[in-house]
Amino acid sequence: MLERLYDGVLSEDQWRQSLRDISLSLGAASAGQVALHVPTDSLELDELIGLPPKVIAHFNEMQDLDPGRAASSLLASGRIYLDYEFHGQARLQREPFYQEFLRPNGLGTYALLPLGQDEERMYTFSVQRENGRPPLDDDETRLMHAVLPHLRTALHLQLRFRQQQAESLLLRHMLDRLGFPLLVCSVRGRIVQSNHLGDIWRQQPDCPLGVRASSLPQPIRRLLDRACGHGAEAPSAGSLALPDGGRLIVLPCPLTQDLRGGDALALVAAQGPQWRPTPRGTLLRTLFRLTPAEIRLAHHLARHDDPLPTVAETLGVSLNTLRTQLRSIFDKTQTRRQADLVRLMGHLGLLTPGD
Repeated sequence: MLERLYDGVLSEDQWRQSLRDISLSLGAASAGQVALHVPTDSLELDELIGLPPKVIAHFNEMQDLDPGRAASSLLASGRIYLDYEFHGQARLQREPFYQEFLRPNGLGTYALLPLGQDEERMYTFSVQRENGRPPLDDDETRLMHAVLPHLRTALHLQLRFRQQQAESLLLRHMLDRLGFPLLVCSVRGRIVQSNHLGDIWRQQPDCPLGVRASSLPQPIRRLLDRACGHGAEAPSAGSLALPDGGRLIVLPCPLTQDLRGGDALALVAAQGPQWRPTPRGTLLRTLFRLTPAEIRLAHHLARHDDPLPTVAETLGVSLNTLRTQLRSIFDKTQTRRQADLVRLMGHLGLLTPGD
């Protein structure tokens, strides 16, 4: 049962079956994941077992009356909610939620297993007993406590995996907006992510990082080492000429935290007459997630060698605001000084006429 639970981190079918196994082992008539969406104070149902659509619709109408809402602090502390222990059997007999929803749908007492929470949601696994069936016995209670930490860990891994999948799809969508090939590479040239034009470029026989390339050329290896910060105080950008007249530009990857949990990566871009120019603002926004104010400051610093007080006066912001923006730019672009930033923008081709 636990093996299938952890297999369910990557497989929705295995996850659903593992929850079914757990609910059956606990003698449940129905079960499912229930999340309290804190901003709206509403309950969200997921991975439901044994609940037909009409019962789900009925629950959505009655959820505000669910007395389990009063146990949010208990659940937040990591303790299991058993309705008959928390409220007492006598009170449950009088609760409208039981009289008007649970019993008419053949359900009796229920338990909530706390699975963790994030900024917006508190996650639980709800187990409902059949109406008239006695509460959990000692063996079922021990099993519930034994499986709880595994449920929590597996759900945490699953949510993290889903988030990384969504971020990867979003990143791919953003990179596809660029008019030139762009690859995200490891220091040894392994392709971690690519945009659509990058996929096309890698199919070309003269692409040094192409699918037909037998080995990584030494000049590109050195550029990747520099961009990933190997053997240097800080990652730095570089470029070289391509046989077709274009240029290969290798940059430190600002998306490292999203893709590999902190491992050093590099951006590899091909530029040349066959590729469509990308507006400078789009490039900075897509690659480095700069805000409009940060883009404006980066452009100004690349074109003018003014002291910061003069730059602040020119842009109409306070010196403190300017310094905050500049620190943010350095952090996002992995540069340390204005000279590094100007050099980086030069490699990006941002000093040509544009938006």
